[in-house]
Amino acid sequence: MSYSKDSKRIELRGKLDSLNSQIILIQANSDDNEYISDIEEIRKVIVNLQKCEAAEKFFSEKLILWGLDEDEIHTRSHNPVKYYGKGHILNHYEMGRKASELNFLRTLVREAELCSVRAFGDDDGLKISHVLNRLSSALYILTYKYLPKEYNRTIIFERR
Repeated sequence: MSYSKDSKRIELRGKLDSLNSQIILIQANSDDNEYISDIEEIRKVIVNLQKCEAAEKFFSEKLILWGLDEDEIHTRSHNPVKYYGKGHILNHYEMGRKASELNFLRTLVREAELCSVRAFGDDDGLKISHVLNRLSSALYILTYKYLPKEYNRTIIFERR
């Protein structure tokens, strides 16, 4: 199907392209193979989302990143004290290059998620918005792995 250049679908395609490009740029500027591999898992999902959107096919792949399924990713992102011994991250330059890059990628994923919601509405039959939401959570929990050990700019939200 052909879309006009101002289509919300074309906007989403551009956001996914930009996200993929940023991941590649970060990987190209790193010499840490584990870090490169960790974010490559995210990049592969982005490429699959691009394929699903272009072919108008449902994202049917089971989302598993670093051995965690999407429910575990969601749970960990909402309970960082339990899983990482720190509260929710307050972003700051002292979080270091890698954690800052992951936070930047997380914000790009959020932008793509908003484009997806605009393109498909609340009834995203392709599941792209849902997967992008989980990728944001995945990048958030990955950030804990790359925070400096002494990083303490965090907050604990108390539930009422």
